[in-house]
Amino acid sequence: MRVTPVLNRLRQPGAIRVEFQPIVRVHADHIEVYAYEALSRGPRGTSMERPAVMFEYARRKGVESTIDLLCIAEALVAATALPGRPLITLNVHGSTLAGVSDFTERVLSSAEAFGITPDRLMLEIVEHRTPWIAEAFRSTLDELRAAGVRIAVDDLGVGASNFQMVVDCQPDHVKIDRHVIKGCSRDPWRGAVLQSIVLLTKTCGATPIAEGVETVDDLETLLDLGIDVVQGWLYSPSKPAIELAKHPLAHSPIHRSMKGSCS
Repeated sequence: MRVTPVLNRLRQPGAIRVEFQPIVRVHADHIEVYAYEALSRGPRGTSMERPAVMFEYARRKGVESTIDLLCIAEALVAATALPGRPLITLNVHGSTLAGVSDFTERVLSSAEAFGITPDRLMLEIVEHRTPWIAEAFRSTLDELRAAGVRIAVDDLGVGASNFQMVVDCQPDHVKIDRHVIKGCSRDPWRGAVLQSIVLLTKTCGATPIAEGVETVDDLETLLDLGIDVVQGWLYSPSKPAIELAKHPLAHSPIHRSMKGSCS
């Protein structure tokens, strides 16, 4: 691996910043925090501050694994400021799981150093290339599961996150991409896709999570379909952990809309 000036900068303390977005479970009269997803940003004032730019750079330079490990390390540090003892979700490329032989040991030892037990971790597998499954990838998944870490397939419905990835990973959670979610309340095609995902997850004992939920109408449609674990601006954008600790989520838009107010 060629070490570039950009990579050196990302390795500097504080260069990678982490915010967390709540994932919530919606009940009839309240919500509860189900998990927090760690979302990494590069150095302030640079193009790398945008996650899409940082990870596109990582892919072009072939340093996805290095960036993944840096982001995970920073996320575990930042997670110590979250309220309670929540489930923490960490994004990782499938190529990192396949290519870093001691990945499980690294992540678990880092988590242990901050008092985070394996059962509080969920790894979201992201992949932007043609789906693949290597023996090393499956072996790492087995190690993580044996330790108590949960597995999720991210962005189902776009790119390489398709049903082959679901079959190969056999995840505990399936995160449905915002492209499928947005407008599902008025689009029968999106509704039909969501119904098929609900059937798949229910049959296999996995939990579906809807990403990018922004409107009450879409939320109501998701709840009608049986998807009650959601993530999106309807509840909260991503924030630093300390802000989430100071201002916990306290209401459900569904509950308030039933009373005639969504504000």
